[in-house]
Amino acid sequence: MGIDYNTSTLSSSYKSPLTVRVFDSLPGNPVSIGIALAIVLLVVFLAGRALFGAAENSSTDDLRVAITQILITAYSGSAYAYLLMTARKSTRDLSAVARDLPNWSTIISRAGKHPWWILLLVGAANYLVIGVAVTNATTPEPVNPWEWQTWNYDVFWHRITTVVFVWWMACFSYVTVVESARLSRVSADIPSLDILDMRPYKPLIRQGLTNALLVFGMVSVLSLLAVESRYYLALLGFWIAFTVLAWIGLMLPLRGIRKKIKAARNQELDWCRQHMVMSRDALKSGENVKQSIAEVTAYRTLIEKTGNWPFDSLTLVRFTLYLLIPLVSWLGGAFVERGLDFILS
Repeated sequence: MGIDYNTSTLSSSYKSPLTVRVFDSLPGNPVSIGIALAIVLLVVFLAGRALFGAAENSSTDDLRVAITQILITAYSGSAYAYLLMTARKSTRDLSAVARDLPNWSTIISRAGKHPWWILLLVGAANYLVIGVAVTNATTPEPVNPWEWQTWNYDVFWHRITTVVFVWWMACFSYVTVVESARLSRVSADIPSLDILDMRPYKPLIRQGLTNALLVFGMVSVLSLLAVESRYYLALLGFWIAFTVLAWIGLMLPLRGIRKKIKAARNQELDWCRQHMVMSRDALKSGENVKQSIAEVTAYRTLIEKTGNWPFDSLTLVRFTLYLLIPLVSWLGGAFVERGLDFILS
């Protein structure tokens, strides 16, 4: 059954998120824009800190958390925009095998687009559930984290950046799953597949690896919060949740094509069995054999060696290496902590 892309009022609500439109309007790619955003935010933060003499009323712990959350904010926004841009490209790159699908133009136009109200609900719900809970759990007692009169300059930045990056993280997680599911459905609707030529489906593998890389990048920047022991429990939850998300992001885009490969593989193996019987019977009866038993056997061996997934072991090796990124980030965070302690002392 194909995808229902009927034009309706709901369809008109699919637009590029504001974050993507802003990133599209700026020169450079999401990586360079994210780096520039981090630099700008750090400059503004440090300049304001010096201007208002905030160092007198702030602790080293507050400063470290503020700097870390600025980096998390910059990364989450750029990762969100980058994922949607690559999802658009991956959908377009499937045109060689999917352009004959019904409503292909609608599929292309909707790639990387989502109803604004869904993103609004996802972001708000994530902040109210996760953001508020983490803020409460990581604020030392007996301080009330919501009494803004008690906030110093650094804590003010904590609260503002938490709203922004938790919002972006929620939207990032949502579009990772939704865009992956879209690609899976598109590939499942492709009418035919050559099991011996999987090159047209490389965009699905590329998108899956991109999803996983961006998710583990998110885990890595969050791991910088490990400079403060009060974040350990929250980070454990983030690590588990994002590892699951990374696996979903890798495998879900390939789910539809996996079913096609499995069906095509079984069909070819059935053909081999039928012709093996025919060749055997022809050989016994002395008739001319169109395909020799050796040829059919060789072809069957070739088909049996093809897996049900359109990737090789190298893809899984790359995914495994991505798992090490958060560990490297955690070690980097430890060096940053020591460096900050040395500078501030």
